[in-house]
Amino acid sequence: MFDQLKMLKQARDLQNKLKDIVVEDEFRGISITINGKQEVQKIEIPDEMLADKENLEKCLRDAFNNIINKAQREIATKMRGDLGGLLGM
Repeated sequence: MFDQLKMLKQARDLQNKLKDIVVEDEFRGISITINGKQEVQKIEIPDEMLADKENLEKCLRDAFNNIINKAQREIATKMRGDLGGLLGM
């Protein structure tokens, strides 16, 4: 039982650390900022992109895919040691 409580505390601590990680990326002029829990914090779209809806949609999709991949890589690198402790490795 004590081990389970310890693991729950470690999981909560890890979630709090994820909130503190901030990843920013720019793709074709679109800037996106997300945290380690992959919650969007900020989006900036240049005015000139607003005229072409189809292109904007494609760029937004690609920009989000890029930032999510970047965040996952950064989180994996920063959390490698923490996850090992959580999993008992």
